[in-house]
Amino acid sequence: MNFIIIASIIAVFFINFYFIDEIFKIVELPAENTVDICQTKSFNNMRTALICGDIDICHELSELLEHHNVSSIISNDKVQLCHPYPYDYLIVVHSSDLDNLTICSIGMKIFGINNVISICNQQYNKRIYEENNIPYLFRNNLTASDIVYKLLNICNNRS
Repeated sequence: MNFIIIASIIAVFFINFYFIDEIFKIVELPAENTVDICQTKSFNNMRTALICGDIDICHELSELLEHHNVSSIISNDKVQLCHPYPYDYLIVVHSSDLDNLTICSIGMKIFGINNVISICNQQYNKRIYEENNIPYLFRNNLTASDIVYKLLNICNNRS
C-alpha cells in the first residue's frame, strides 16, 4: 500500500515537472528570433497585431487586418511576444485550447495587451475562457472576417 502511494506521488511530481517545463518553454523568448522580427519589421506608427496559430486562417487574418491599417506578424510558435515591442492586438488561433488560454493569459497579464481574442475549440472549455475574461469565438464555421470583426468591435466598445 505504501509503495503505491509513494509511486503515485513520484508520478505526480514528474507530471507537474513536465507541465512547468512546457510553460517555461512557452514564456521563454528566443533572443535571436525576437530581435530579428522586431528589427526587420518597420510599422511606421501603425497599430500592430500578433497572430499566434497553427491553422490556415492566419494568413487570411493578416490580409484582413491590413485592410484595417493594422500590420501583423504571424507566429507558428506557441508564443512569440517581442517584449520590447508593444503589440496592440493579440489573435490566438491554435487548435489546442490549452495553448490558446496560456498565450492569451501571458499576453494580457505579462505583456499588457488589452485587445485579445481567441478561438475556443471545445464547447466544454467555454467556462474557462469566461472565468479568465478572454474574449473568444467558437471554431465551428468560423471565418477570418468573423474574428477581425469581433476583435475590432471589442476595441471600439472599450474606447
